[in-house]
Amino acid sequence: MMNRFEADQRPMRVLLLSGDLGEGHNQAARALAEACGLPRLRIQTEVVNFMRQVYPGLHPIIKYFFLRGVEKAPLLYGYLYKKTRELDRMSISFRSFLSIGLGKLTELIASTRPDVIVCTFPLAAAAVSLLKEKGLLRVPLVTVITDHTDHSLWLHPHTDLYLIGSEAVAEALGRRGIVSSRLCVTGIPVRQRFFDTPDRGSLYNSLGLSPERPTVLVMGGGGGMFGDEIRMLIRSSAVREKLQTVIVCGNNAEVRRELEEEARRCGAGHVIVKGFVEEIHEWMAVADLLVTKPGGLTTAEAVAMELPMLLYKPIPGQEEDNAGVLERAGVAVRAEENRALRDQLLELAFNSERLRRMQEQAGRFRCEQSSALAWDAIMKLQPRMPARAGRSFGLKVREAL
Repeated sequence: MMNRFEADQRPMRVLLLSGDLGEGHNQAARALAEACGLPRLRIQTEVVNFMRQVYPGLHPIIKYFFLRGVEKAPLLYGYLYKKTRELDRMSISFRSFLSIGLGKLTELIASTRPDVIVCTFPLAAAAVSLLKEKGLLRVPLVTVITDHTDHSLWLHPHTDLYLIGSEAVAEALGRRGIVSSRLCVTGIPVRQRFFDTPDRGSLYNSLGLSPERPTVLVMGGGGGMFGDEIRMLIRSSAVREKLQTVIVCGNNAEVRRELEEEARRCGAGHVIVKGFVEEIHEWMAVADLLVTKPGGLTTAEAVAMELPMLLYKPIPGQEEDNAGVLERAGVAVRAEENRALRDQLLELAFNSERLRRMQEQAGRFRCEQSSALAWDAIMKLQPRMPARAGRSFGLKVREAL
């Protein structure tokens, strides 16, 4: 049976709401937007940073304190994460915060007139659900959960479809009473390039690496959050002599300068320090092992490339959830806190049999064509009514707030 978009031959308009409190939300939205280039899909997407668009004045302040809080007070963050995990309704203060931005959100919806709204950022999903609760919006809401977790912040009663990364999340949501018809395991959306088979030989040459020496890729997310353990890797003569190590600092220019200076002081000829890397799939393709904090998108990309992982110091909260799922799946090893990261890295990097088993498990665990699977599920939704648009829509929303 044809859906409405196939019948009238017009593209489906999709508003993709992302956020930058963690780079993974943006990367998931980007993966979905890129997948719309597939010839069989008739989809028009607009990707919008929810926090920047809806809270332009508060956005830089919230982002600064969120990132600093996660870095400087991870235990407090973990406590708050666990305290709010099982909530079954929005708190009054949270609803009040969302209500502040509903006016700008409705203006955005009125101007884009989407057939479907897809959220890769939990606060965006909460705000859209609140509009639907008030009876002011009747387009399908799709939430893409970018971690292996079932935290309440992602879960809202007016969500029509959840796209999730693994069966473990599906089971957790089922235990919460969410019916299977609203769940689809697609894998966390990653760009197609992470599933393509690379030419490793040519990549070694273009990236200036040797195929004769094990390559370790070290990542700290978009914020480049590294602890002293990473500096100890640079200082270790054993690591410098036996491995070639590539450290990616993301958008954190300060940390990049510090690590580059550390490498110069140590004369670390086989240590490369990079900032934000657009073609990160190329570096993953030549790596034998990834050392990373277990962010949802980074680990999903590694699984797609069948790259074994050594996970270190997960932040209490969603990173601990991610680490548990990945470790149980056999695609990653969690570093022991009472042992030096350097020693665990050297052991694993030269344990070819264990690395091979992790690669095989990643091949079983990954969801092929995750972004395409996500669009297949979204296209099956039948929009009940287009978004109310124009001036009257905005006025009705303001009257209801």
